[in-house]
Amino acid sequence: MLRKSLCETFIKRYSTAIRIAIALDLIKRYNLSQFQSAKLIGIPQPLINYVLQGRRKVRGLEKILNNSEIYNILKEVSDKIIRGEEVDLCEVCMKVRNVLNIEKGS
Repeated sequence: MLRKSLCETFIKRYSTAIRIAIALDLIKRYNLSQFQSAKLIGIPQPLINYVLQGRRKVRGLEKILNNSEIYNILKEVSDKIIRGEEVDLCEVCMKVRNVLNIEKGS
């Protein structure tokens, strides 16, 4: 049996939450619209709207938003995005995994 890689598992569990957290930070700190934020992050704008209205829960979002180390990582990502820099989700993933102490096989 072929087991999924750590990256596949982590991305499935946290990718949307990470993207939403970054989008929310862009809206909050940089006063972007939901549409602008969604476009920069690569997610549908209605998803951001549903999260903000409490109509949709995103698995892992609370864990990310309530962890100051992870939130600081995502704020750095927001800063880079605003400056027009491309950010590789792999880099974000590795940093977040280190904070969460997620090891292979966990």
